[in-house]
Parts: sequence; structure tokens; C-alpha cells
Amino acid sequence: MRQRLFSFLHFTRKERNGTLALLLLCILVFAAPEIFRRLKPAKSTDFSLFQQEIRAFRDSINDDKNAAEPQLFFFNPNTAALEDFIRLGLTEKVAAMICKYRDKGGSFRKPEDFKKIWGLPPEDFERLLPFIRMESSERDAPEKRFAERQTEQFNFDPNTATENDLQRLGLPPWTVKSILNYRSKGGKFRKAQDFQKIYNLDEEDFARLAPYLVFGASAATPQPWAYQSGATAAPKWPARKPVDINSADIAMWMTLPGIGEKRAQQLVSYREKLGGFLSVDQVAQMYNLPDSVFQAIRPLLLLENREIRKIDLNSVTAAELDAHPYFSKKQAELIVNYRLQHGPYRSVEDIEQIVAFTDKVWLGKVKGYLEVR
Repeated sequence: MRQRLFSFLHFTRKERNGTLALLLLCILVFAAPEIFRRLKPAKSTDFSLFQQEIRAFRDSINDDKNAAEPQLFFFNPNTAALEDFIRLGLTEKVAAMICKYRDKGGSFRKPEDFKKIWGLPPEDFERLLPFIRMESSERDAPEKRFAERQTEQFNFDPNTATENDLQRLGLPPWTVKSILNYRSKGGKFRKAQDFQKIYNLDEEDFARLAPYLVFGASAATPQPWAYQSGATAAPKWPARKPVDINSADIAMWMTLPGIGEKRAQQLVSYREKLGGFLSVDQVAQMYNLPDSVFQAIRPLLLLENREIRKIDLNSVTAAELDAHPYFSKKQAELIVNYRLQHGPYRSVEDIEQIVAFTDKVWLGKVKGYLEVR
């Protein structure tokens, strides 16, 4: 056995020499690159151009970050461009909403009107308010227009008043033309709300002329709510019943001054989307409701029915939350995703754990509409 193992492992002299030569050749092949690297003089690579490109890239990133930061400057909301609103720190959606409002004929007569833009966060309004600048002619336009057109005040029947009569009452030419066209096509005014439906009749003009409207009666017949002390005295509206904002239907809303059928429908629709009003001041938040109209009807608004349709945080979908006026699509998705990641909500206050929700005013506003079942 030993002899057989020895004969198997035995190498002849020639085999040993060949093995050593092969080993030396392998060492030489593997060591050659390192040997040549050491023998060859090192070349320095110029990275200056590459470093310049890196610095330029970093500078461009910093410029983009600086450009994205809100810039504060004086602006006129009636003339500022979409890009100006974005530079001021408003979202593209809000900036587009402002431009769309202006394109449809809307205008800002005083800085406080800017607050009525749907979707404008209160903190953005407070931040931008000191920088709103409006031309004095724009601020005074309503008063000047009223003074220029308030030539005469007298009782009139809108079904028979002539073009000259309507102009004497201070109505602008386009409104006079609309009234005459409406009558020429068979339209008839049966009550004050019908006259209010003229689409280009200003709310101020309607409020000013409503006390002088008569229907099928002599224009000389005094009305129970006519001015009591001359043309400059404030009008006394007929006695009206207060309405409960959470139970009033369209007809009840229409009994209020300055509220026509279309605006009454909008108020009922807004209430349904909210799930009910928590306070009277929420009525003023409805899009396109002038502050002058709200201030006129506010003394007639009651909140006796306090039944609110609440949203269950543990079963609501993102689409259902997005349909609520107080929630954006992103906020709705964050609320639902938090529930999917952390399990069911234990209380309404749990939404404060969502890192993105830092607006305490908004949180206080929406909590009244949320619940956990």
C-alpha cells in the first residue's frame, strides 16, 4: 500500500522541473501588470472641467430651490398674471382659480375680496394681505359708479318702464338692453325675485331699486318699504322671517334679500356637500357669495337645527372625502393611507398624527365633520 502511494505521488526530475517552470510563469503573468504600473510614470488626470460641470449643476439646483421659494412683492389681484401668483407662493390650482374668476368678469374691489377665492388657505391670505395694492380708481369704482348713475329714484313697473325710465334710474346700458330683450321675448316680471334674475343686474343695483318696484300698480303708489326720508336714506325692507340655515329649502332662502333662485340652489347644494352648517359664518364661505349680500342676510340667519352628517374615518373612501368642500384630493388620500398603514382610527384627534397636517385652523374646522365608529 505504501509502495503504491509512493509511486503515485512520485515525480521524475523532468516533471519537477516542468512544474517549477510553470509556477514561475504563472507568478510572472499575474505580477506583470503591477510591475508595469510601477515602472511606467504616473499621469495626472485633469478633473477641473468635470468639477466645473458639477459646480454648475449644483448651482442650477440651488437656483431652482430659490425660485420655488415664495417671493413677496406688491401686486394687484386684478392685473397680476398666473406666474405672479405662483411666485407669491400660491399653488397652480389656486392661481388658475383666480384667473378664471377674473375671466368670467369677477373683480376685486377691496383687498378683503381676495379672501373669497375658493381654495385659498387663510394663512396665505394673511401672508399676502399687506402686499395687495389696488388702484384708488378700482377701490372707489363701486361708489363712483353708484354716484354717477343715481340720477333719479321713483316707483316703476319693470314690465312697462321705458328705456328712458330705466336709464334715469341709473341702470347701465347693457342691463337696460337685457331687460328690454327679456320683455320683447314674452318675459314678464311678477315679483321682485324675477327682476333680480336679469343676469347682468348688479346686486347693488337690485338692492337700491327693489324698494321702488311695483307690479301692475300705479307708479305713484307708495310702497310699504319705500325710502322714508329722501333718496339718500337707507331702504327699509319689508319684514322678513328668519330662516334656519340647516333646514331651509330653496323657497325659504329666496325670501332673503339678494338671494335669487340660482343662489338659493347653490346654498342648499353647498350645505349638502358640507353635511350641514356648524356656524352661521360658514354661509359666507360659499363660492361667489358677495360679502355685501351675506352681511345683509346675516341678521336673518338662525342655527337651530344642529344635526350634522358626519364622516366615519374608518370607512370613508378617498373619493368620498374629496367630495367634501373642506378636503382636497391629496388630504383625502393621506387620511385613507394613514388608516391602511396604522390600522383603524381610535379617535378623531388621530389625524393630527399625519405629519403633513400642520394647519391647526383647518384641523379645527374639519374635526366637527368627522367621527370614529
